[in-house]
Amino acid sequence: MSGEGIRPAIFSRFKAAEAIDRALGGADDAKEPYTQSIAQEWNTHLIWVSRLARAFYQFTGAAYRAGVKLPMTTQLMSKILCGEPRYADIANRALKKLMPL
Repeated sequence: MSGEGIRPAIFSRFKAAEAIDRALGGADDAKEPYTQSIAQEWNTHLIWVSRLARAFYQFTGAAYRAGVKLPMTTQLMSKILCGEPRYADIANRALKKLMPL
């Protein structure tokens, strides 16, 4: 949704470097923690990004007024790209605004 690609690439490469370090240290199962980490940590983010994007495109007018048009959106996107807050946090906040119960 944000065109982000650098942070997941850095995250993946950081985890890969850890796995390589473990393998060079003699660990036989060095690849397994990498695979689990990517699946658990990053795939969870992608699920929330998908949910947020669906809500955004389903309610474009409200999403624009609640998110894109606000001046703090640029600051928030900068924080997201740095890893804080998590996508789940943003998605939950946005979904509450877009789809009040």
